[in-house]
Amino acid sequence: MKKILWIGLIGGFLIVLGLYGYDRIFASVIGKEHTIERDNAKALHVDLDFGAGELLVSGGSDEWMNGKFLHNSSKHAPQISYKEKRGTGFLDIKQRSRVTFGFTKRKFENDWNIQLTDKIPLDLDIDMGVSDTTLDLKGLQLNKLTIDSGVSDSTIDLSGDWKESFPANIDIGVGDSTLLLPKQTGVRLSISRGIANVDLKDFISKGNGIYVNEAFDKADVIIDITMNIGIGDVEVKLVD
Repeated sequence: MKKILWIGLIGGFLIVLGLYGYDRIFASVIGKEHTIERDNAKALHVDLDFGAGELLVSGGSDEWMNGKFLHNSSKHAPQISYKEKRGTGFLDIKQRSRVTFGFTKRKFENDWNIQLTDKIPLDLDIDMGVSDTTLDLKGLQLNKLTIDSGVSDSTIDLSGDWKESFPANIDIGVGDSTLLLPKQTGVRLSISRGIANVDLKDFISKGNGIYVNEAFDKADVIIDITMNIGIGDVEVKLVD
């Protein structure tokens, strides 16, 4: 009788574990590193499509890209493709599926840590969904920057010593953002906002949503930024 009872208890435990426990006990964070090696490309076009989680992008890679991707669901693993065509490398990193929020037994985890090269010029296009994002872009050779932030808290660091001018288009949907810009480089901001609060105390207003820093009038290198801001608090700071 006791043996039957123990068998029943163990069987019941295994059923409960199978229904509820796998996600909580055995489902671990999967980690994968991925490298795009240098080839004969003279410029890069990088397209990052990030659905949800934590995103860190920085420079300093000895290759075209080094990335570490952590997630606890294979359906959110990134799809990574690269091809070189007529001297330009095209790198696409896309989250395999968008996240749907609702009842789930599993705590969602999805972290991307991406290092890009600073050896050649690049166009960088970043699309974020629901995320905590740090874009440490100083030191990169940017030709063009496009950022589309859905519902995100973000820090975008464009400080540092820039050798060439470039345009940037930054769309912020909902969230709190900090934009760091170089004090000694010319900066022009064209801002359209919804009900956002934007801190621009270091800038000079030229009217019609146009703001510049003190270095702008005499600068040979200019970062020309168009910002569309929906809801949230945005702080724009000049740093040395």
